[in-house]
Amino acid sequence: MRKKAQAIQKQNTAPRVLSRGGYEYLENKLMDEKRKKKLEEVAQSGSTNTVIDPSSPIRRRVKWKIARTKKTRQMTSEAAEKLLRRL
Repeated sequence: MRKKAQAIQKQNTAPRVLSRGGYEYLENKLMDEKRKKKLEEVAQSGSTNTVIDPSSPIRRRVKWKIARTKKTRQMTSEAAEKLLRRL
C-alpha cells in the first residue's frame, strides 16, 4: 500500500505546501484579512453609518496559487509555475 501511495505521489507535478489546516484554514485566513482591510477602509473614511458587506468568496485560482507558493515566494515546482501562467 505504501509503495502504491509513493508511486501516486511521484506523479504529482505541482505539490502544495499548506499547514495542517489545509484549504479550509487558508480560506479562513484570507477572509479574515479581507474583513480587516474593509474595516480599516471604513475607519479611514470616517463615516459611522456605513454598512460592511460580507466579503466575497476567495477565488479558487488565488487559493491554488497561495497553496503552491513557498515562504521564499517561489513556486513549489516548474510545472506549478507553468500552470499559474496559464491561469
